[in-house]
Amino acid sequence: MLAKMASLLPLIQDILPMIMPSSISVAKAADIVPPTSSPASQNEQQQNGEAPGAGAGGVRVLSRNAVVGKTDKMCASVLVVKPKSASAIHHNGEQDAIVYAVSGKGALLSSPKDEGEDPVRFEIDQGDFAFIPAWTEHQAVNESEEEDMRWVVIRSGSHPVEVSLTDWAGPQAKADSPKQ
Repeated sequence: MLAKMASLLPLIQDILPMIMPSSISVAKAADIVPPTSSPASQNEQQQNGEAPGAGAGGVRVLSRNAVVGKTDKMCASVLVVKPKSASAIHHNGEQDAIVYAVSGKGALLSSPKDEGEDPVRFEIDQGDFAFIPAWTEHQAVNESEEEDMRWVVIRSGSHPVEVSLTDWAGPQAKADSPKQ
């Protein structure tokens, strides 16, 4: 009986995609990350005490879902880091991640090898890829004076996992506001 069921597996793998509904899903860029602010809105930001080029409310690091919940195997998001800003030190739990640098220059920092040392630094330029293994502490840094750093982040799970830490090898940071 078990041998007969095993012989049906190749047939099921061929037929299943024809039976199960599937469709292409498109996430439009304008729906993921709003366009860069105009000079007029930059003047408004300065009048409101916000840093020029900052997002709404002076946000300096913005992570937006692009393709999430479509499959249990992967998801994608867009990370925008404004000039002279950095993401929190964090890890992605059990998810591996691949980063593609769409624009800007920056650095990807990783846990120091030994206590008291500086984090390991990887320079990331437009067009570069980086692989971040699961549970690896890291931080995205944009040291540019003027240009946003934009990365596409693909993770090995249906929804992005990001665990912010208080410091390298530090405890989990308390959430003070919902993630955007």
